[in-house]
Amino acid sequence: MLVENGSFILALNGARMALYQNLGKALHVDLELLEQDQNLVPEMAELGRDRPGRTFYSKSSKRSGYEATDLQSQEEERFIKQSISRLEELAVKAQKPAIILAPPEALGFARKYYSPALRKLIDEEIYRDYATKPASEISAFLAEY
Repeated sequence: MLVENGSFILALNGARMALYQNLGKALHVDLELLEQDQNLVPEMAELGRDRPGRTFYSKSSKRSGYEATDLQSQEEERFIKQSISRLEELAVKAQKPAIILAPPEALGFARKYYSPALRKLIDEEIYRDYATKPASEISAFLAEY
């Protein structure tokens, strides 16, 4: 894959984020780590222990249960939103392309928060979880992709 000089690469999942910039040439990717963040989300049991709600129908004896709110997923989505807004700040200001590496679920959350300006700058969305991988491994992957 050709990665333009100055491109931003965001490796992201619900718990970790690493933002890089390519200082190399299109065929020789040389990533510099700009930012790294970690979102230590507690287990669901620690976030909320309440049982799901129940509803009763007034004209019969039927009742239904509400689905429990997934607080862990909400926290991961907040983290992804924060990471995308940081990528947007840098990429839109520099007017450089962006590449996002994230698992499918994280990319689904991320797409909701793309601004039109950022959407134009995104060269590629890759369905891989490289948030915990070192820059050298990401560079090698992008060179082969």
